[in-house]
Amino acid sequence: MAQLIRFILIAAVSNLLCDCNIFSEKLFKDMADEMVRGGFRDAGYEYVIIDDCWLAKQRDADGRLQPDPKRFPSGMRALADYVCSFL
Repeated sequence: MAQLIRFILIAAVSNLLCDCNIFSEKLFKDMADEMVRGGFRDAGYEYVIIDDCWLAKQRDADGRLQPDPKRFPSGMRALADYVCSFL
């Protein structure tokens, strides 16, 4: 649980400072794992919200938003599938 609280504090401060570099696929997977391990899922928590800081600086060839390939190498679909498999 301490790890989840630490993540929430880091996310809040980073959002205020506009530093998106700390957000990554691994961080969100770790957060989902901690939600299960810490009993948050069993307490009724169902969502991991990824609102910002996942985008690449450029859109794809069709003009669509795309995830940052360095921080989210598996893509958002794979990350969503991972998180949904736990929650």
